[in-house]
Amino acid sequence: MRLAIAAATLVAAAAFATEFLPEAGPLSPTTMQRLLVVDVARAGNRLVAVGDRGYIVTSDDNGATWKRAKVPASPLLTSVRFIDEKRGSAVGHDSIILATADAGETWTKQFSAADEQRPLLGVHFLDAKRGYAVGAYGAFYETTDGGAKWSARKVLADDKHLNAIVAAGKDTLVIFGEAGTLLRSADAGATWQAVAAPYKGSFFGGVVAKDGALVAFGLRGRIYRSTDAGKTWTQVPSVSEFTLMNGTLLPDGTVMLTGAAGTVLASRDNGQTFAAVPSGRRGMISKALPGANDSLLLAGDSGVRELRPGQK
Repeated sequence: MRLAIAAATLVAAAAFATEFLPEAGPLSPTTMQRLLVVDVARAGNRLVAVGDRGYIVTSDDNGATWKRAKVPASPLLTSVRFIDEKRGSAVGHDSIILATADAGETWTKQFSAADEQRPLLGVHFLDAKRGYAVGAYGAFYETTDGGAKWSARKVLADDKHLNAIVAAGKDTLVIFGEAGTLLRSADAGATWQAVAAPYKGSFFGGVVAKDGALVAFGLRGRIYRSTDAGKTWTQVPSVSEFTLMNGTLLPDGTVMLTGAAGTVLASRDNGQTFAAVPSGRRGMISKALPGANDSLLLAGDSGVRELRPGQK
């Protein structure tokens, strides 16, 4: 499971950092560099990052400075997504689902189910009303009213972990999961079908390239590519054997994959080939995003740091 791998390598740094994290307001550079950031998303020009002990931090200057958002008491948060510049959702342990309507300044709790002990690991909204959250032990929740009510649903015969949910085209969604689990919906999530997996290891997510190809990634640096919205897959040669945890499509069309041991991979041909990018990091890199002046922002066990062109 993605969360277990990340937690094993990052928990020590996170525990120290959050003891000194203020309830709200600006964060010092030292504090920010000690934070565990599990995921980051953009809300317009704002960066919104989530991580340990339910903290959410935001930056309006491409990561130069950060402040803590107002968030109800929450456990570790694992994923954050925005449907527009203002409205977004974050999910995490205890099956918690948080929502914001002001670009991440303040958050409210929509749902939680601590007794079920199923961390949520991914969230996706089709529009302002319809959304899905997936997670450990086959957890799948859906809403049709913008999160006012979330309902549990079983979309998998067993209880394998569901690590991420990605839109792969008009009305097409793909869920990536444990032990080769791939689920596909061609009707915006109304029904789901299992897809024959190209291998039996875990998938941790997928990213859609500029040409529409879907790139999946997972354990031991495995990368696969689909040109038919997740129906069939072809393996892509990888230059790393470290687990890949997240993917991002940059504005210039570069596909970035990140993961364990400071791994950053880049593809400039829509995911057909990848090259390693020196990151200068040894820990987990949970996400890569574009920064200012052609720089790259790398999130992980030491907050969000900038990697400038040519820097090693």
